[in-house]
Amino acid sequence: MSTNLAKLKEEPLVAAAEPRPAPSGLLRLLMSVAIGVVLFLTLDGIHTARLQRAPHASNGQVDPCRIYDPVRYHTLKPNCSQTDFWGTDSYQLTTNSLGFRDKEIRDIPLTDSRPRILILGDSFAEGKLAWSKSFVGRIADHFPQYDFLNSGLAGYSPSNYLTTVQMVLNKGYEVDEVILFLDNSSVQHEAAFYHDIDDQGAITAIPREEQQQATSWYRSLRNWVASHFALTGQVFRLFDRLQRPLVRRGDYHLPVNNLGDPFDYEMSAWTYRKVNETDRFPAGYAPLGVQGGLAKQQAKLDLLWQELQKRNIPLTVVIYPHLAQLVHDTPDNRQVQILRQWCEGKCKRFITVLPAFFAAKEQCPPGEPGCWYMKYFVFGDIHFSAAGNALVADTVIQSLTQDPPTKLPASGPERQAQNGARTGKN
Repeated sequence: MSTNLAKLKEEPLVAAAEPRPAPSGLLRLLMSVAIGVVLFLTLDGIHTARLQRAPHASNGQVDPCRIYDPVRYHTLKPNCSQTDFWGTDSYQLTTNSLGFRDKEIRDIPLTDSRPRILILGDSFAEGKLAWSKSFVGRIADHFPQYDFLNSGLAGYSPSNYLTTVQMVLNKGYEVDEVILFLDNSSVQHEAAFYHDIDDQGAITAIPREEQQQATSWYRSLRNWVASHFALTGQVFRLFDRLQRPLVRRGDYHLPVNNLGDPFDYEMSAWTYRKVNETDRFPAGYAPLGVQGGLAKQQAKLDLLWQELQKRNIPLTVVIYPHLAQLVHDTPDNRQVQILRQWCEGKCKRFITVLPAFFAAKEQCPPGEPGCWYMKYFVFGDIHFSAAGNALVADTVIQSLTQDPPTKLPASGPERQAQNGARTGKN
């Protein structure tokens, strides 16, 4: 009995003396990775906070050429030049004395010996790439015998086109033709984004804090990470690359951004499906809805045409596709039919680029039905690549070659008579 009692007293001492097993290699690796991640996020957070507190982040000089306008809501600063960014690319943005994007800074005289063509449009006409690769730049380079003024600007719609035309003409600039580039996003902009300030045409837009984003939890997470951890936010770009082979094989989905899935933006969808008419921009078409947006678009276009008619300036309308239309729609869709009908008796030319894009899509091999997107669009975006811009330019160049613009009489009855002859052809 005494022997057993002695053993019991000794056993805890022996057990306490045994060494603890060392952590496994996997556990040590996980602990090292966790410490590294925490350290990286801490340094990334500090770095990001310093960037946001830096003078250039708050002095408004990050985008110095884009400025507020009390009539058109926003515009470009005259005779300005800056490096602009779109996606992973950078390019030079330069404006002339009218505050329009141009090949170089230049003074625009009231008159020009060449036929002068005013371009109206949104970000596609502005061009989110180098001037020489944009479709307006390509058209201008092809026709040096014409003077092109490109007033296209991101976010513009018929409300802006009307006030831009009024501004140019009221300042005394002679214009011999107007080419209006339109896509189907203008209906949502007129229904939900812009509204009139007064009966003179001045406009403003829905405040950012009242907008309803068409986003997802994934995009919200990306935005939060990017705003707090700039370097970590770049990691998401690696995941974006995994989407490329899926899109190439015809899986038309991309991570939802503030406007939704680029392959099915709400602003693009009214021509092929029912859209959200309850929520505010950009999630929906409230307060006017689709029909209200269409009615307002037509009213603005009517006023624009009347301004040109007063001075006998011919109008050309060019329709190009939004990305989603190439996936869900047809070349002769609702938008094309509406604008073709509106152009009857008003337009010198009605040009649609949709057939050219649909034809390019059909050229993809069966194993890569999405190759058209990889070639003609900026990946992850709805805007055209250099090849997509070339497709638009080629279609317009062909039409202008067949029916060249002409120099109108300076003023008076001769210009009215010439315009009457033009509209009589339609």
